[in-house]
Amino acid sequence: MAKEIRLTHELARATAINVISQLPVNSERPLRIVIDEDNRTLAQNRMMWAVLNDIAKQVEWNGEKLTAEEWKHLITANLHGQKCVKGIQGGLVFMGLSTRRMNKKAFADVVTCAEQFGAENGVIFSSDAQEAIRLAEQYKDQLSKVA
Repeated sequence: MAKEIRLTHELARATAINVISQLPVNSERPLRIVIDEDNRTLAQNRMMWAVLNDIAKQVEWNGEKLTAEEWKHLITANLHGQKCVKGIQGGLVFMGLSTRRMNKKAFADVVTCAEQFGAENGVIFSSDAQEAIRLAEQYKDQLSKVA
């Protein structure tokens, strides 16, 4: 049975320490303890799409307009290494990462990369997209103070 504790206050921290201290140590069947940040929120997801939609409406890429979904693939492939494979019926397919399971920092990186690309290509961001960019920067600033 998996146990998940969210460190949102001191009592949660004390509970986590107590739970870990009571776990058995077994070299044959060791338990795994994973400390990870929450995945991106639905609000972050909406904000990312605001930025990507602005790019899709305003930027022509190699002579054609791309959908926001296609921009998401290009940007995530850019952030996490571009893997390009031959398509089943020809052409090339860039393999980007799914944003569904990204943690909040990785997701903020997607928004930041999209914003930088948009700025370099003259995109005028909507108020929703500007709010997304501001929140991504604020989130990254908070992380840098913790690290």
